[in-house]
Amino acid sequence: MSLLKWAIFGLLVLPFAEIVVFVAVALKIGFLAALALTILTSLAGMAVIRNAGQSSVAHVRTAFGERTISQTELDGPGFITVLAGVLLLLPGFLTDILGALLLLPATRSWLHAALRRAVSQGQRPRAEPGVIDLEPDQWRQVPDERIGHKPSPGRD
Repeated sequence: MSLLKWAIFGLLVLPFAEIVVFVAVALKIGFLAALALTILTSLAGMAVIRNAGQSSVAHVRTAFGERTISQTELDGPGFITVLAGVLLLLPGFLTDILGALLLLPATRSWLHAALRRAVSQGQRPRAEPGVIDLEPDQWRQVPDERIGHKPSPGRD
């Protein structure tokens, strides 16, 4: 399944999963306590976004608005912090856990590296028409005798 299909599937399943987790937490600690906890984490998300700075928020907003995320947006200091704040701002315990994990330095550096790899992979230069670009483990050299014909002169 492609990454886009997984993302769409996740976005469709997320509200149901959030409701299930909210009901489980509400049964454990009480409805009002669960609701108060959800409101507090949303307020914490607003505080995180506010502390990230207006320039970081504007930078991320324009990157998503233009639907182009380049390596410069990912290298910015506030990208992952703003993402964590948005996840905390959304109601639900699953998004709150993801947002809190993004505030941890180890998780932040891991995600930062993964996003940089994904963006740089998408910007790989295209091969010329008629050229098949293979990875080193996808081919092997065969002696000329086994090919059955000799290479034409002038070709390397």
